[in-house]
Amino acid sequence: MFSHSSSSASHYNNMTYSVAPHLDYFTIPLADFTTARPEFEGFGVGAYIFSRADLTPRILLLQRALSDSMPGCWEGPGGACEPESDKTLLDSLVRETLEESGLHVSRVVDLVAVDCWEHHRRSGGKIRIVKYSFIVDVYESSQGSGEKRKLVPTAEIPVQLDAKEHQEFDWATEDSVQLSVQYANGPYRFPLPSIGHQAQNILQAFELVNGR
Repeated sequence: MFSHSSSSASHYNNMTYSVAPHLDYFTIPLADFTTARPEFEGFGVGAYIFSRADLTPRILLLQRALSDSMPGCWEGPGGACEPESDKTLLDSLVRETLEESGLHVSRVVDLVAVDCWEHHRRSGGKIRIVKYSFIVDVYESSQGSGEKRKLVPTAEIPVQLDAKEHQEFDWATEDSVQLSVQYANGPYRFPLPSIGHQAQNILQAFELVNGR
């Protein structure tokens, strides 16, 4: 997807994943990362996973369960950091990707966006949240290594959803996302812009993957 001269290796729950060199800063301890940003009370992560087995790249989108917040909306895997268990922000990213899609991150490729918004608690008051969204590669999207490496067909990538959070998944093309942004009856409904800029971020991820 992208070429880098070298990368660092990180570990989460016995899983090894590499980190592009320009993202090494995100491997610092999560406590240090959050302490350096006292203006935020909540930290989140998002993953954009692409399949390149077809003529054009496709991105994994998950549809929120109707019983969850923002019911029926489409998004990439992601969620809140857990300071008690996540050693780094990228560990949060790897964990949330696995929990929400069943896929294992092999490499953190690039930062797509940083979104900030205010969340109003049901109990009253509000907190300010920041979310970091990354393009990631997953082990399940390819088989073998080196010259023998082969891409797994998109339909055969074993996505597994947590039914409490998501009810459907789809591998979306850039055109289908564009249609959903332009027309209310498009194939996907995205969260309101005030809750992170999902649609715009997804299109930005396509631009980065396509080298634009």
